[in-house]
Amino acid sequence: MLLRWLIRHLCATPAELRVVLHALQQYRLHNRVPFEERDPHWSFDRRITRSVRLSLLVGLLVVHVESPQVFAAAWIALPLALLLALLRLGGALR
Repeated sequence: MLLRWLIRHLCATPAELRVVLHALQQYRLHNRVPFEERDPHWSFDRRITRSVRLSLLVGLLVVHVESPQVFAAAWIALPLALLLALLRLGGALR
């Protein structure tokens, strides 16, 4: 549900969705090739690297593809860490 919501809200057009899905497919293909045979100049599409929204979405989807457990834990750990940091800065924690 969360991924669907993120995709719907971060991709403004169907063309952006196709670019993101194609980038994920290319990333997975790139990682299947042995390290010695990989193209050293490979990178994501320029439309993704220039857009903060699409970069964020691709980054989150790559983390989800690589390790779903880390992706799931991050939604709990990151807000908790932010809350603890704010409480520490506010002087409530020493």
